[in-house]
Formats: sequence, structure tokens, C-alpha cells
Amino acid sequence: MCPRIVADLRDFTRKVKPMVIASLPTVLLSLLPLQAGAAAASSIPSLVAHASPFSKAVLLLLVGMSVYSWAVLWDRLRLYGRVRVQDARFLQAFRGLDAGGDVKLATHQHPISVLARTALAGLKATEQHAAESVGAAARFELVQRAMDRAADEAVNQLERHVGFLATTGSVAPFIGLMGTVWGVMVSFVNIGAQGSATLVVVAPGIAEALIATIAGLAAAIPSVIGYNHCLGKLREIGHSAAQFTSEYMDRRLGARHS
Repeated sequence: MCPRIVADLRDFTRKVKPMVIASLPTVLLSLLPLQAGAAAASSIPSLVAHASPFSKAVLLLLVGMSVYSWAVLWDRLRLYGRVRVQDARFLQAFRGLDAGGDVKLATHQHPISVLARTALAGLKATEQHAAESVGAAARFELVQRAMDRAADEAVNQLERHVGFLATTGSVAPFIGLMGTVWGVMVSFVNIGAQGSATLVVVAPGIAEALIATIAGLAAAIPSVIGYNHCLGKLREIGHSAAQFTSEYMDRRLGARHS
């Protein structure tokens, strides 16, 4: 090879290599802002803070529904526990009375007991309808229906606000899905605006969508479980009231009816 060509190649390599080595720090420095921005948006609080107003409204609605559902669940379960305790105490006091004992005093001592309210309704119906005027059989039916109505009314009052748990369990996933669809739509809008489908463009919208989905499920799952649990407690209370009505009728009016 000609010595001149060899010299030119050496000069070319000496000119190229310093340029490559010198450009590496510049490239690294240019990547630092991107890495810092990715780190700033990598946490869930920062994603929520930088979310769109619509997504924030969806998250706020789901958080409000979840908080209210937990409040209803806590209040109802505490109330059901107190009712069951007073029902047990009233039933023990009622069974300790003789056939002509004062039931009214026992009912006043247990104000939130469903059994006490049922017994008080039966006592009032017994006093209003004398056996001589309506007959023993008709009196039995009237007292039994009055006690059934009182028990149903008491159980309906205990069921107050429980329906919101079912509403949250049914609606919250769809609200979260709406936030998910919005986040995906924002991602496609960003792709169209920037003309790029890189992860930096797509990731924030997808992450925002996933947060809405998780929030919807977090609000719905405890609400469904709590609703089913409350229904079980109410069913037990109603069944106990029906059994007590039969026992009351047998002890107070059974002999006369027969």
C-alpha cells in the first residue's frame, strides 16, 4: 500500500476517534433530564398529581364512595351486634316470666331489641282485641299479623343505608372503567400529537388508566363483601323474630286459641 494512503488513513482515524469520545459526555448529559422526568413520574402520588382533571374527578368520586361504604359497614355491623345482644337478653327475660308476667317492663329495658318491639306490638294487639268481641281464632290471627308487621318494620330500619353498599359494588367498577378508557384515550391523543409511540409518550396515560381501575376495584370488592355480610345478619335477625313470634303466640295465646 502506498505510504501516502496509509498516512491518510491514520489521520482519518485520529480525527474520528476523538470526536466519538468527546460526544459521549454530551449524550449522557442530554439523557439526564429525561431520566429525572421519568423518576419524577414513576410514583403513584406523582401520577395522580399530574393526572387530568377528569381522572382526578373519577378518583375523588371513587374515594368518596369507598369512605362512605366503610362508614356504613362499620355503623351497621356495630348496630347489629348490639341488637343481637339485646335480643338474647330480652329472650332470656321473657322466658323467665310466667304466663301472666309483665312483658311491657322487659320491652322497655331493651329499647333496640327487635324481639322486644315485636313483643310490644303483640301485647298492644292483645289488649286492643278482646277474645269476647272478635273471637279467639280471629284474635290469634290479628295479634300474629301485628307482630309480623312490627318485626318487618324493625328489620327494614336496620337495613337502612345497606343498599348503598350494593350500589357501590355494582357501579364502582364501571366508574373505574370509565377512568381507564379516558387514560387510554389520552395516550392515543399524545401519540397523535407527538407523532411517536414511544414508552415515554404512552406510559403516563396507561398508568393513569390502571390507577382508575384499581380504585374502582378497591371500592367495589369490600362493598360487595360487606353487603352480603349485612344481608346475612339481617336474615338471622328476621328469622329470630319469626321464631319469637311463634313462641310468644304459643305461650300467651296458644291455650285460648286451642
